[in-house]
Amino acid sequence: MKLRRGFYILLLFAGVVILSNTLNATVSSHKYSESYPAIACPGSGTGVYSWVSVATKKSLYRKVASKSTKFTRAKSSTIGIGTNPILIDGVGVTSIASQSVSGVWSGSAVCSSAQGEQWFIGGAADVSSKGYVQLVNSGLSEAIVDIAIWSEHGPQVGKVISVKANSTATVRLDALAAGQSRLVIRVVPRSGRVTAFLMDERKLGLRTLGGDIVNSVGAPTKDLVITGIPHRNDQSAASTHVLRLIAPGAAPANLRVELISTDGVFVPVGLDSMHLDQGIVKDIVLKPTIISHIISLRIHSDQPIQAGVYSVDTSSGHKDFLWSVASPQLVPMRLAVNSLNPSFYFTGDTISISLSTKLTSGKIVRTILKGREIRGWNAPKNSQTITIVDVNPGVVGSVIVRTRNGIAGFPLIPGSVLTRASVPNSDISVINR
Repeated sequence: MKLRRGFYILLLFAGVVILSNTLNATVSSHKYSESYPAIACPGSGTGVYSWVSVATKKSLYRKVASKSTKFTRAKSSTIGIGTNPILIDGVGVTSIASQSVSGVWSGSAVCSSAQGEQWFIGGAADVSSKGYVQLVNSGLSEAIVDIAIWSEHGPQVGKVISVKANSTATVRLDALAAGQSRLVIRVVPRSGRVTAFLMDERKLGLRTLGGDIVNSVGAPTKDLVITGIPHRNDQSAASTHVLRLIAPGAAPANLRVELISTDGVFVPVGLDSMHLDQGIVKDIVLKPTIISHIISLRIHSDQPIQAGVYSVDTSSGHKDFLWSVASPQLVPMRLAVNSLNPSFYFTGDTISISLSTKLTSGKIVRTILKGREIRGWNAPKNSQTITIVDVNPGVVGSVIVRTRNGIAGFPLIPGSVLTRASVPNSDISVINR
């Protein structure tokens, strides 16, 4: 009898424990809502032609700084952009905005949703500068934005900018750090849905020096890869590159730079163990003597850093420049590339990528890329969208676009990203409060 009573007590205790765990699991369950936020594309300056590629003619968009917040159909696979930025309902497709001045320069930027922190490695505020930062507030409330600036003279006085709801604000670079020639800029919104863009256009007297859109990057990190840097090896016009570096933290950095090309991997002279003072923007001139037309840089540091590369290129008999920025690890994504004719470049110890290209005719072309260290690929003519279906870990990528106006490029990073928000649960206790 005692054994039977003990068995019943043990069985009752087990039942209570199971019921308790079940109730806890029920109470702690959560529901989520998922969506693709609209992505912002920059407006253009005076005399600048600007347009953006979208996935289909049915893609939805609207202008920022317009009285209406209603999205309308594109009716074309490319949308012209005026001085007002636009918002695109990308639904997982990353669009690329292009800007150019006929016969002078060309630039491209990844259209993206509002960002918590954006870094721009590039630009100048000296006598040649016509550049500016464009702040796009796509939200329906006022936004407050902090802009931090570093130069060759260290940290500069920051700016706090107010941007009205559903509008844009432009801040000239020479108003941020007058007379400084090496800039690194960080944009952090205190409030509001803000996406920032940096235009670096230069002119000295009547002589045009070119222009580019400097794509933003994420937070500083100890390991960076800058891929798809154009390199000319003509004896009469060999390329000169400028590597811009900063250690924005509280400590100096010691770093090592490797140059990767089809000629091999090597460390440029003086960059095997380089010291970088904290808070000081440093430019290093690179003149590699190699045959390869494309190079990549792999940088390892003992402190978080930022880096970018300025390269001068010749297009249709005139010079233009390009800012190449660090690319994050490549992930599956879909790009709208109509009318771009892009060239893709990938860097990694081992490269294995599966791509699917949809042509304007509706035909699907599938491609498998394999290689080591560096690999290039030209998209088929009349490409509408390109999907990176699968990629092995440790690979980064970028794109170069050449036109008769100049050279442009951008990192392979998804601009339209699925976001997830927790939906609060409601029960009888909510009503009783």
